[in-house]
Amino acid sequence: MNVLLRGIEALSSAVGKLAGLLMIPLTLVIVYTVIMRRFLSSAPDWGFEVPIFIFGIMILLSGADTLRVKGHIAVDIILQYVSEKAGKLLITFGLLVVLFVSAFLVFKGVDSAVESTRIMERSSHQSSFNPQIWWFKWFIPIGGLLIWLQAWVEIYKVWRGGDAK
Repeated sequence: MNVLLRGIEALSSAVGKLAGLLMIPLTLVIVYTVIMRRFLSSAPDWGFEVPIFIFGIMILLSGADTLRVKGHIAVDIILQYVSEKAGKLLITFGLLVVLFVSAFLVFKGVDSAVESTRIMERSSHQSSFNPQIWWFKWFIPIGGLLIWLQAWVEIYKVWRGGDAK
């Protein structure tokens, strides 16, 4: 069991680091687009949508690692006023909400991604770039699945491996 839990945490960490590295191309694309628009009056057609894709992928893939390192906003002031068991129950309740929402992202995300792939969906921004976006929609269930797995690890840590605060 511990090997599985460590594997999930390693996966969350690796994908989180990869997502963080997407900040480099995101910054480069934005800087290039601004320079082209401001100084050469010739913004590229893709300069609006490509940053949306890069940023979206970065956010969708970083959720599990953020959960792993306890980087989400939490109202943990309540925990100092309740018993340890009540604190564990509150943390578990919050993680159950995360499990429910991430499972919803997986199931609805797969439906949406399959349909988008089937019709080879394109962007709705109606730009001359007009890229296919079906591939982008697959990051929704992937990100949801990573968060779902990490939430189970966090629940295990609360009840078996120490506090998940």
